[in-house]
Amino acid sequence: MNNTLIGTTFGSYFVIEHLGAGGMASVYRARRLPDNFQVALKILPLHLAANDTLRQRFLREASTAAHLEHPHVLPLVDFGEEAGMPYLVMQYADGGTLEDAIRAGPLPVADVARILAEVAEALDHAHARGIIHRDIKPGNILFDEQGRALLADFGIAHLMDADADLTSAGGFLGTAAYASPEQCRGEELTPASDIYSLGVVLFEMLTGALPFDGSTPLAIIHQHISEPVPNPLKYQPQLPLEITEVMRKALAKLPGVRYRSAGAMSQAVNRALRDLLGTQPLAEVAPPIGPDPVFDKPPDSYPTPPPIPDKLLRGLAPEPPAHDSARLNDQAIAPLFLDVTGSPDRRAWLVMWLAVAITLVAVVALIVVAIAR
Repeated sequence: MNNTLIGTTFGSYFVIEHLGAGGMASVYRARRLPDNFQVALKILPLHLAANDTLRQRFLREASTAAHLEHPHVLPLVDFGEEAGMPYLVMQYADGGTLEDAIRAGPLPVADVARILAEVAEALDHAHARGIIHRDIKPGNILFDEQGRALLADFGIAHLMDADADLTSAGGFLGTAAYASPEQCRGEELTPASDIYSLGVVLFEMLTGALPFDGSTPLAIIHQHISEPVPNPLKYQPQLPLEITEVMRKALAKLPGVRYRSAGAMSQAVNRALRDLLGTQPLAEVAPPIGPDPVFDKPPDSYPTPPPIPDKLLRGLAPEPPAHDSARLNDQAIAPLFLDVTGSPDRRAWLVMWLAVAITLVAVVALIVVAIAR
């Protein structure tokens, strides 16, 4: 079927060239009639179309995917059936795929961070609407002419899980390299499965190699399930040590240990790569602390407080001392005379000093008398 449709009309689309084929479909560049809008036409093979359950499931999934509207989701503009074959029509992205870019080796860390952030936005958008992609891989990440990443193939992903022939050679190999452990075991999938697959894509962007690779799909599946996460620094020693912790969490065997969202993984990568990216944590790049808008207001900016009520003022004022004229006179002559109205301690001191004075006078008198004799 690769070349038989070239130059023909398939539904409302004129087929221009064959772009490629995977285990599930052939992809063509086509133009929509009559406005000549360029699209990517993905046609599913007849052996899937013959299964009515799969066909209905595909159409239901395609309908769900058609409602995804996000700047980094490749728009699904149409879907249907023609000549007994289900098809998807997507916006044509002529910037190539991430798979093409990785073939040349590891990507610059700035590109890694940007692509991951854009794909993470698209994936979180889908997860928030209950849609699991199930087939995150570089071949499903496309670029437009501005270089923006676009996540594609939401409509076909669920159908792939239902195909009994996926374990055949060439059918599951490409997907097995990015499949989560629970996906390898055939378990019910959650968004955490997509997080794992995106983690594999991240590892490949950073190192140019897959974390788990082998000669057969079964060998790769076994590694996903039981082998520890390899160290990315083995491939790229210049990467910061923090990236190893990011990969361990993203590729954790247990879904509950992984990042809660693709966006959280993207933020962790930015923190780990901040030195290579030339950025710093927010606390380090924050501007110097300026005047506090609450505590550093100019004094004249405060409103005049209301007057304190007289009753409250009277209650707060201390009671004035009693003006006793006799007591004032006693205080004035206290140094010379005994203050009989004073405290007992004070009276005792005065009596003692008076006795001492009388004794001294008597002693002086006796001395004078003795001399006179």
